[in-house]
Amino acid sequence: MQALRNAGTVLLALALGGGAFAEEDGIWSPHDQFHEPNGDCELVAVLPAPKGAWGVVGHTCNRLNGEPVGSVVVIDALGQRDTSPASVALEAASDRDRMKELVQLLAVPSGGYIATYHSRDAKAPQGESGPASIAHALVRHTAAGAQADAFNRKVREALLEKVGASSFIITAEVDAKSRLIVAASTPDESYLKQVPLWLLRFTPDGAIDRAVRFDSVLKGLGLGWFELNQVRARADGGLFLSGRFEPEGERAEIPILALDARWKPDARFNTPLLSWLMKGEDGMELSLIAPRPDGSVIGVGEVGQGGKRAHVVRLTPKGRLDPAYKTFQQEGEFPQGRFMRVPQMGLGPNGTLVLAQNNIPAVDPPEGPWRGPGLVRLKADGSVDARFQQGLGAGLRYRKAAAEAKRNPEVAGFLRMVAAMPDGSVVVDGLFDELAGQPVTSPLRLAADGTRVQGFQARFETVLPPKKQVPNATTSAFFKADGKSHFIECTRPGAMTETFLYWMQEDSWGHNPSCALHLGGSVATPAGAWQHCDARVRRAQAQGATCVETKQDPLDVRGRGSREP
Repeated sequence: MQALRNAGTVLLALALGGGAFAEEDGIWSPHDQFHEPNGDCELVAVLPAPKGAWGVVGHTCNRLNGEPVGSVVVIDALGQRDTSPASVALEAASDRDRMKELVQLLAVPSGGYIATYHSRDAKAPQGESGPASIAHALVRHTAAGAQADAFNRKVREALLEKVGASSFIITAEVDAKSRLIVAASTPDESYLKQVPLWLLRFTPDGAIDRAVRFDSVLKGLGLGWFELNQVRARADGGLFLSGRFEPEGERAEIPILALDARWKPDARFNTPLLSWLMKGEDGMELSLIAPRPDGSVIGVGEVGQGGKRAHVVRLTPKGRLDPAYKTFQQEGEFPQGRFMRVPQMGLGPNGTLVLAQNNIPAVDPPEGPWRGPGLVRLKADGSVDARFQQGLGAGLRYRKAAAEAKRNPEVAGFLRMVAAMPDGSVVVDGLFDELAGQPVTSPLRLAADGTRVQGFQARFETVLPPKKQVPNATTSAFFKADGKSHFIECTRPGAMTETFLYWMQEDSWGHNPSCALHLGGSVATPAGAWQHCDARVRRAQAQGATCVETKQDPLDVRGRGSREP
């Protein structure tokens, strides 16, 4: 969703500001840019397809090769839509509602797929935990493509009963026995989570097989939880969980824990790990994990031990660093040297891993350690796959940002997704436009030897309906324009007070005059042109709010506010 990696906070402010309000209210300003084509188009996952097709793609776009598409679509080996009956049925049954955004797509070993969706409805429960968005809906598809209505209903009812009406899904997993595993919680704004964290397992027909309050498990270990990244099933029926688990009264962080087959703390793994990390001499941060059949687990992030750093490690079933694993370190200063941002590791055949580097250079890096090609494939023993790396050559670049990178060296492209397929090929999606000196488009398919698969063309995009552009208003329906700033305060029982600030100055998006939204504290969020705030005031009134003009600037009341629009 980001144009450049270092523009993320700017786009977030715009998402909350004029562009988002304009889209909601049917008002379009010449300066609203957030909803530009492809502004919210990205691939979430590429999974192996049933026999006869090649890949199942989950995405947040609405076009594939120029044609309307569902959020889940089956493609052939060259990126074209597969037209077999099951493939067509799966796409038809997938969600096309633009108010929902795909978060995860999981394969079910017994057949079919499970998709989770994040609601864009402002009234949906809000929360955050790991790197991915939380999900508000879960849909299972049968092997024939249709939605498994009975299963989906049972899961919804279980979440409502066990977790509550405001529940959301942090992450989901499917084990080798086709059982769905869900981590779910409820909204909480405190730094150290004080809300329930449920782990639920469902049988293939949707019945609850197991339910555990993981926050209670953590408490028994003397830990709290700040962030849960991933839940991964172990071969013995247990779980590995990655995140940020914080010891009470200690500054250390525990990045991974294990539960045994009964979903009780696995002392064999946890005790040595906690003993090591609680000393505070070394540190470990893991964003991605991958359990292995022998009970070990691969971790991607950053690990420090004895003055040495590593970015990919293997932990044994006894919670210790595996000395037999060729620990991988990508040279370079933070953040270039770390593999953190994609939501999944590319798990390939024969125990291989494909890792996505944080940044894709806009210009050729100088001589030295920071010359990463964007992707690194490791063999099962942790050593670099030289054949794959040789095929990549100079690797990926984002030449479109080259001019900006000369002014700001931190500007770079990035990868959103990396998927390793059973045939050894790799699909990557992100912000790049060159591979080994040749122009390319995203997504890109690489062969098992790291070279580009010629002819692969899966052009995903978001195409928006035309909007009538409306100039910035200089008058408001709620006060007489007099060349001064005005403030409209909307209150409703049991809800946060919203104050709309009609400013005379221009904001950073070009709206002049501009408006902002104040919900409390010392900062107001840019909200577009005056007509955007007028529309929001009308909506608040329609929802029962009392809106009146106030002479007091809410930021001046606090004496410490930021008035930057």
